[in-house]
Amino acid sequence: MRNAIHKRVSGASGQSPEKRTTLHPTIGKKSTVTRVKRKRKRRQKSKLEKRLEVMALFFFICFVISMLWLVCQKNQITTILFPVEPYNHTDLLSHVGDKSDEYMMLRKMYDAKLPENDTQRMKEFVHSLRKRKYTPIMKDQMTYDIHDCPYEPPANYPLAWNVADVLENWAPDDPTPHLHIYQGLCVFDFETERAKAMNYRANEVPFIVRDDPQVLKSTERWNQPGYMDKLLGDGNHRTEYSPNNHFMYWFNAGKNNPKGWKPPTEMKKMPYQEWLSHANFTDDSRLGPDMEHWYYRLIGCGTFKSGKCDPFSSEYLFDELAFFQPRAENDLYLVKTKKQQGIHCRFGMKGVIAENHFDGSRNMVALLGGERRYILAHPNQCNNLALYKKGHPSSRHSAVDWSNPNWNKFPQFRDAEVNEVVLQAGDVLYLPTYWFHYIISLDLNFQCNTRSGVDKKYEDEIDECGF
Repeated sequence: MRNAIHKRVSGASGQSPEKRTTLHPTIGKKSTVTRVKRKRKRRQKSKLEKRLEVMALFFFICFVISMLWLVCQKNQITTILFPVEPYNHTDLLSHVGDKSDEYMMLRKMYDAKLPENDTQRMKEFVHSLRKRKYTPIMKDQMTYDIHDCPYEPPANYPLAWNVADVLENWAPDDPTPHLHIYQGLCVFDFETERAKAMNYRANEVPFIVRDDPQVLKSTERWNQPGYMDKLLGDGNHRTEYSPNNHFMYWFNAGKNNPKGWKPPTEMKKMPYQEWLSHANFTDDSRLGPDMEHWYYRLIGCGTFKSGKCDPFSSEYLFDELAFFQPRAENDLYLVKTKKQQGIHCRFGMKGVIAENHFDGSRNMVALLGGERRYILAHPNQCNNLALYKKGHPSSRHSAVDWSNPNWNKFPQFRDAEVNEVVLQAGDVLYLPTYWFHYIISLDLNFQCNTRSGVDKKYEDEIDECGF
């Protein structure tokens, strides 16, 4: 009976209990091997995934670094990631200027906003920036009308007056406008009196030209809210700092410096917005002559010194100020285009004084916003202006403090003859070679100038003066 049961059980399983028992260890061994293989595969997969993650991280870091490099060096990440249609503004020149997509997009935006074919709109806008009208003090005694000058420069043009009278009438430390001034310079309308202006320039005498459509266009654009922020961005530019309102050019002559001499100003670099935070004050208590003052500067090299005249050059100045571009139709502003020494812009805060000096080349000065008072002197006044001599760190500049003249120390200064003019938005002043100029910023202002060669008409006067 027991055997019969045993047979039935064996028959049900198809094998004996002993055989079934011997299979279990084998099944366990196979299961263990499989688990080991699976763990090994998982480890291998995990290692591969980690390698891929490391590689992905490496490429991501490389991408970030390359993008940062583009931002710092080219500032073109936006245009690389989001290409835009090319735009060429009408002032574009092939060999000078800013060709970046970023600048082109800025111009595209504002050119659409300010169509350049509407001269009347531009004129009305710029005229609205001129808040005051300045009248010559000696108008009735003058031999010519500064707003209706003859084709040929009058005798003894421009009229000049004793420096003591001019400074007493309007003290340099006072930037508050005085509407009656000792003006002897002619003012020419560009569209109706361009030929007169060209003739005065050919005679190498100073004058003002007003309402050139190209100058109006630049002036209107520069006075749009936020435009200068976008144009200048966060790039560093030269900034001069003075503990007072006086600024005088200087160079370090090393061992040849006078005993006890110290630089009159400090050179810094900063972005436009930082300068503006120092310079844009409406509270006159913070703008006195003994308060800190800041003078901002931009330089566009163009072809001057093969385009390497300044490490922070602002080449867009050649696009922004088309009237200063080296082209034939700009012959009023540029006598010799190949002698152009770049475009220089100086932004002054209210009260800034640039000390009296002369430059060794022709100079065209455009005011694009605000007001600047210029006191001018003929080169034949050189001996009366008590200049620092050759070799001095501030050579070519007057040693006299015009805001507080020491008449006893500089008796010859009392004999000096000068005239003055207030430049307003849209005005361009021509300064012949060697003409003296003393500048006072009457408010926050933008001034740009360019030079184009040397004329020798006044060379004898300067030579006799020791230069």
